[in-house]
Amino acid sequence: MLDEVICFRVTRFCNARCGFCLAPSDGSHPDTSTLTARIDWLLANGVRTVHFCGGEPTIHPGLADLIQHVHAQGGRTRLTTNGIVLPGAVLSVLKLRRTSVKVSIHGAREYHDQMVGCTAFDQTSENLRRMAADGIDVSVQTTVVSGGEHVVPWMASYCIRMGIRKLSILPFIPRGSGYQRRGEYELTQGERQALRDLVKQTRKAYGSRLDVRWLDFTARPVLVMEADGRVLLEGSTEGFDKAVSVNLV
Repeated sequence: MLDEVICFRVTRFCNARCGFCLAPSDGSHPDTSTLTARIDWLLANGVRTVHFCGGEPTIHPGLADLIQHVHAQGGRTRLTTNGIVLPGAVLSVLKLRRTSVKVSIHGAREYHDQMVGCTAFDQTSENLRRMAADGIDVSVQTTVVSGGEHVVPWMASYCIRMGIRKLSILPFIPRGSGYQRRGEYELTQGERQALRDLVKQTRKAYGSRLDVRWLDFTARPVLVMEADGRVLLEGSTEGFDKAVSVNLV
């Protein structure tokens, strides 16, 4: 039996080019019927919440149908997205199914666009507004790299302005594209501790207005179904990954 929650990669394609990407493009882009069969297998093997991720899940044309399918089978859904595109069908099903959504935003306009490798901040902010206005349970997550600690207070203020109630701070981990740029992005032990202290201070300063969280993917392995069908326990780097099952169709 699997864990109750799994990160379900619907694609490894993306419309951004983040230098710290945990799952950069590798050509994997299964069709909707393949993904539906995988969802059925996961739900039959103990998964209760399917957390759609990528790549960028919103660029997959079957995403709305896949979310609907999970709920039709009695499951629950989450979504992590860069927020650059938000098709109307996806917005509707997120609202209908009360899917929790995390939107990745990494700082003010110029800095964010630099980090994601494309012009994205304004469109992402607009789609964040759309989701919040529709009453969707939407939060923001921010990856912090070496030298980027200044984004934490800015992001907290941004969330308040946008009416967002939860902000997750992710310290950089050297996976995927990030492994190649770890010399540039990796936090020293001192920087990591200072960042964690800053998150605590920010959480205390904002109190009940904003839930500021430290989200460290190195704390424990994450269960993932890859876009190529593998099920893995992902560690802090690919070298610590462990296969859970053979490849699915």
